[in-house]
Amino acid sequence: MNSIENGHGDVAATVSQERDFEPGKGLDRRSFLRRAALTGAAALVPMTGFLEGAAPVFADRDSHRGHRGDDDRRLTRGDAAILRFLAALEQIEFDLWQQYAELATNNPRYQAALSEIDDAIPQYSRDTTNDEFSHAAFLNAFLVAAGEEPADLDAFRTLPSVPVQGAQQIGRLTNLTNLTVDTSWYNRYRSSDNPDFGDTIPQLLTIVNRTAIPTSDSMTDLQLQTAARVAAFHFPSIEQGGTSLYPALMQKVTNLTVLRILASIGPTEAVHFSIFHDALEDIEPFDSGDGLVIPDLDEETRHAVMTRPCKFLSLQLPLCAVVRPTAERNAGALAALRFFVDSNLFQGQSPAFFRYLHRLAVVAEAAHREL
Repeated sequence: MNSIENGHGDVAATVSQERDFEPGKGLDRRSFLRRAALTGAAALVPMTGFLEGAAPVFADRDSHRGHRGDDDRRLTRGDAAILRFLAALEQIEFDLWQQYAELATNNPRYQAALSEIDDAIPQYSRDTTNDEFSHAAFLNAFLVAAGEEPADLDAFRTLPSVPVQGAQQIGRLTNLTNLTVDTSWYNRYRSSDNPDFGDTIPQLLTIVNRTAIPTSDSMTDLQLQTAARVAAFHFPSIEQGGTSLYPALMQKVTNLTVLRILASIGPTEAVHFSIFHDALEDIEPFDSGDGLVIPDLDEETRHAVMTRPCKFLSLQLPLCAVVRPTAERNAGALAALRFFVDSNLFQGQSPAFFRYLHRLAVVAEAAHREL
């Protein structure tokens, strides 16, 4: 067993016991984020041998606060700020995905409405919930192990659950009942345009102030089908944001282990985006009768799910198939927070919640690579 496995043994064992989404265990899983962090601290401090053959990574923490020493693997303030912001966002993503997974699993009518679009969506929602949970737990455990403050959103789990079959009646961070969904990603990845060059990408369809989940057990089939289609477009919208955020923040990281963490988690967001994008490949035209209209997309457009080459770095260079945007102004911490806020995901949250997230984003935005 290598040094990383030795160092993370207790954490890994705890995670393995709770890694699979099980309806009815949301509250336990939230508290597990704290347990994993505390276990991580006990297991990893002083982080000796965290990298194969390396010196203690976070030994003599105070020595790196003002200058760079011989050990370039130490955690800087900026690295800690980036990890803390990501830990907060992953908790938010876990919270919203947990709601989707509960209902896709335990609400037969909603499950059927999602399955009309793609019969794998309920399973995808559960798998994504597991992934986001693992990200949040790992990032907080790593922060605590490094002697840094984790991101803790538990005090803000005050939003009510929807009173429908399949939903746990517990406090939530996010509200999925009044969403405004950005669908510009659909056109962006089918063109050579890139927001980093100032390009404005049109929305595929208009989704404003819509519920993505059932709000009552008496909703009609058409209302449930409408909510399911809002959700189906919300899924890739969420994940394309994370797909851009991680490479944007990678450019600011100093510690090579932190860079490895971001470079390892970020691609899983792209996998999520890709799978939910593909789930829309055969979506049919739809009219809710009250304003939600999914257009009749021609077959070539619907099946064009691969990333198209686009402008990247310089207009003097060839087009290149890449994630976009990745510039800080469009994909950094503050941009990611604006994206969530503008989607109305936090409707009903307290001013203290917004202040806390804004403070985390500002500090992460101020991080820079130390040479």
